[in-house]
Amino acid sequence: MVATADDDVLLFAGPDGLPFGRSHLYRVVRAAGERAGIEWPVGLHGLRHSCASIMFRRGVSKEAIRKMLGHHSWDFTASTYLHLNDDDLPETDFLDALEEGNTRATRPAETGRDEAAAVEAR
Repeated sequence: MVATADDDVLLFAGPDGLPFGRSHLYRVVRAAGERAGIEWPVGLHGLRHSCASIMFRRGVSKEAIRKMLGHHSWDFTASTYLHLNDDDLPETDFLDALEEGNTRATRPAETGRDEAAAVEAR
């Protein structure tokens, strides 16, 4: 199901149907953060950071996130807006498989290469 609305429908409107002012929205968001027990002042801009991080965790493409935030490069978007936790890293099984090597390689792994280079350097 996709939520749709006409372009002139307000996302944040008061009971009278008129748009909330910017300062009102900031106060509402900050108060919600305080009620939630968040220790730093929460602001509207933090929603952009949260949105980018959540979309990335859920597998939204880098290009889609970059475009949605209106940035010129993915590097800027990632370095500024993505905030990942330790549990956002791949599962241990995945990392263990990487350490074991690529079983789909087209040629044998070059085992011992690093050790040989270290011996030569001495």
